Amino acid sequence: MEVVIDGVRYAPVTNRASNIGIAISTHNRHEVLSKSLDHHLKHLPAGALVVVIDDGSSKPVTVPDGVKLIRCDMSRGIVAAKNSSLEALIDAGCEHLFLWDDDAWPVAGGWERPYIESPEPHLAYQFQDFATGQKLNDIAVLYRDYKHVAYTGQRGVMLYYHRSAIESVGGFDPIYQRGMYEHSDLAMRIHNAGLTSWAFADVLGSDKLIYSLDEHQAVDRSVPKPDREAQVKHNVTIHNKRRDEGYTGYAEYRQQRNVVITALLTSQPDPQRGSKMTASPDPLAKWSASLRGCGRIVLADELETAPPDAELFRVPDVKMNVYFRRWLHIWQHLRDHPEYNFVWCTDGTDVEMLREPWHVMEQGKIYVGSEPKTYADAWAKQNHPEAIYQSFLSDHQHDVMLNAGLLGGSRADVMAIAHGIVRIYYQIESLRFWGKEKAAVAVGDMIAFGIVAHRYAERLVTGPHIHTVFKTDGVGKECALWKHK
Repeated sequence: MEVVIDGVRYAPVTNRASNIGIAISTHNRHEVLSKSLDHHLKHLPAGALVVVIDDGSSKPVTVPDGVKLIRCDMSRGIVAAKNSSLEALIDAGCEHLFLWDDDAWPVAGGWERPYIESPEPHLAYQFQDFATGQKLNDIAVLYRDYKHVAYTGQRGVMLYYHRSAIESVGGFDPIYQRGMYEHSDLAMRIHNAGLTSWAFADVLGSDKLIYSLDEHQAVDRSVPKPDREAQVKHNVTIHNKRRDEGYTGYAEYRQQRNVVITALLTSQPDPQRGSKMTASPDPLAKWSASLRGCGRIVLADELETAPPDAELFRVPDVKMNVYFRRWLHIWQHLRDHPEYNFVWCTDGTDVEMLREPWHVMEQGKIYVGSEPKTYADAWAKQNHPEAIYQSFLSDHQHDVMLNAGLLGGSRADVMAIAHGIVRIYYQIESLRFWGKEKAAVAVGDMIAFGIVAHRYAERLVTGPHIHTVFKTDGVGKECALWKHK
């Protein structure tokens, strides 16, 4: 279907591939939004994606065909709504991101070009005083040339970002709660990171391109005055401290979620069992049923159906020891999913969640499984003949043996350990190729897991409050988070 409005053609969002994204956030202003959308569609850049973020309006908003609607049933505030805008546009592949309030809109065709053609990766529509003549006296002009004008502060009417700026410093920081100063904070972080010429700048002549009801004092504020004043009081100290310190910290803009990941790799034989496992969801049924308050992720190479309530991600068949291979797939999956917050990687056939772990987990802590024995273990020494393993077993013979069937922590920490295990595997295989290792191959990843985990010894957490005693069918289940065999 071809849609033409006042001579401007646009495509439905499902058929559109564009590097320009427009997101409009709104809350309980249906008529204002409707008027705004009319203007946006009239002056829509060719093929641009338009998204409306409904931040918990008491009556859900409606949008025309071709406009994507994302609704949150409960209002989360400006920070969350703007981050949802970024997430939606970036996930859609947009390069040029325009974040609008619902009370502003373009008034001329080609309004987007000065922003896109500018070398500045962040700009924002600015007005110094109200159009009615009332002076605000809260920002001043710092710089002006034939293309740009820079100010001492910023308004949040329309914010333009090149995707690269968001990828560098993130989005709007949740430290600002429901909002106020969040957009100025992001602008300063971009500038302090050395990406923009000025923290708060606009293109010259933007008043001929964009109309703001707020600028013309023609709209009521969507946030009540007492709420705004409370937020200002809370946020201004944070904002000004960061301003004075040149803060550049990253703020995650994606909505975070906690996940538990397991792998069922059946295309290659298990070196400890001496045979292939069956590609069936049945062995994972208890694992999946026990999980609460999180996503359930299964990485599999042959499995066709996930266990109930789990998400199945297919991975390629790779001729590689399955115990090491799972860490490669885990690392790759985490790399592709920055929206994950806390992560547990567990065996799927003999692990069950007893209690939700999320409320007791701390950033920076790494949670691991362990066994009621030390590395002075005959089986470990016999089945891990490589020099790096033998050296570790000798040096740590009095330390508790860690178990690779349980690993929890932040996404970044879990990725670091997974990648470390994979590096050990490839290092040993390279040594084997060069004739510096014997043909004998370690049966599993247990000692490699111990080597990498001990690099983070000061941050490790294990013991009876993490899991039951290994191979006891639940001894200690009255206080443990996980049951392991």
